[in-house]
Amino acid sequence: MNIPNSQLSRRAFLGGGTALAAFGVLALAGCATPAATPPGATANAATKAKTINFYGNSLGEEALKPAWQGIIDGFSKDAGVTVAPVIYPYDQAATQLALTGRSGKLLGVGQSGGWQVLTPMDLLADLTELAKGLGIPQGVLDSYTKDGKLLVLPLTASGIGIATNGEIAKSVGIKSGMTVEQFATALEKIKAQDSSLIPYAAVTKNPDLKDAVHWMWGFGSEVVTDDLKCTIGDAASVKAITWYKSLMDAGLTQTNVARSDARILFASGRAALYDDAPLVPTFLKKNGAAQNILDNVSAISRPTVDGKKSYNRAWGSGLFATAGEGEVTSREFIKYAATDVAAATALYERSAVAPAAKSVADKIPALAADKFQGTFRTQVSEHARAAAWDRVAVTAQIDAAIGGGVATILAGQVDVQAGLNALKKEVQGLLDSNS
Repeated sequence: MNIPNSQLSRRAFLGGGTALAAFGVLALAGCATPAATPPGATANAATKAKTINFYGNSLGEEALKPAWQGIIDGFSKDAGVTVAPVIYPYDQAATQLALTGRSGKLLGVGQSGGWQVLTPMDLLADLTELAKGLGIPQGVLDSYTKDGKLLVLPLTASGIGIATNGEIAKSVGIKSGMTVEQFATALEKIKAQDSSLIPYAAVTKNPDLKDAVHWMWGFGSEVVTDDLKCTIGDAASVKAITWYKSLMDAGLTQTNVARSDARILFASGRAALYDDAPLVPTFLKKNGAAQNILDNVSAISRPTVDGKKSYNRAWGSGLFATAGEGEVTSREFIKYAATDVAAATALYERSAVAPAAKSVADKIPALAADKFQGTFRTQVSEHARAAAWDRVAVTAQIDAAIGGGVATILAGQVDVQAGLNALKKEVQGLLDSNS
């Protein structure tokens, strides 16, 4: 598949994933007095509408516009409904949704970027019924579930997993099902074979150090419990970050590596492994990877500790609907976007990422032939886990705080226990402010 790499980026594809930049508006949405009941509020009965809005950035992105325009046109023709685009840049998603939501004028369907700012306003419809029978991993559904209600139906459902240079990984025995000790030993073999090679281009620099979360989970720390209590600083999280830092101290990872750096290092053959979303092949092409790297890229399940479960931070995007006025029509649109095979195929062809619904993904022949996506779905997506704070308005601030706290530890500015204790206090403060 030939994707225009200059046009396709992670944020363009996500149409608004979980990364939120508008910190001030997020805090405003979480703490402000609720607005007067708007047209989409849950107090109103669900109705049909002749016109609904479609909020998001994908129609403004050249790479994804054709696929999304096709979905809108197809639904509009079948349902006899007008879908009116409301386009804003990805990095303005949270701001625009918060302002529109508080104005009482939010009505229709929206892409999931910034959806958390709407939860304190009680604007979103429960889409639980739409997800039944689709085969979407529960760990991903949990990312969008609050108070027992599914507020976003995922269109893509995966996780941040470990991508491997297949040739190098095979030579040292790197595979799914490894313990962290076996993993570290294999990384040492890579370093011994070629000292110029970075065995694992793990993220060691903000803003991407929220990657520390799935390692803390794997060592047994909840990080944040479902009732929003932070556990960072417990024995499991201390062991996880101590181990993660030990990889860097041993030269098995490298200092000051952000996700964008890791992509370049991996694509150029200077790193054997790194962490990313399922868009790995697209990023490799964008960064000029040689054909042998493209042909051999694969993925493994994240190494585990003492037989514990393997986890990957959930990643994906979806659609929400405002409740009440127009809700019936909005739900019909979301169901069409999620289950229509032609629509899903078009999105896959533009994004190179599998649909969230396994029942739909299994009907796309090109996807069945996509070796990397097949491996990523089984080794990474099936181990995806939501973070408890993915559902609250301060999601971005907590991710930034975790990244910043871990960065100070990796830089040697504070020891692991003291650094995590301080981080726990900061994260708990954010969670408490959100309530």
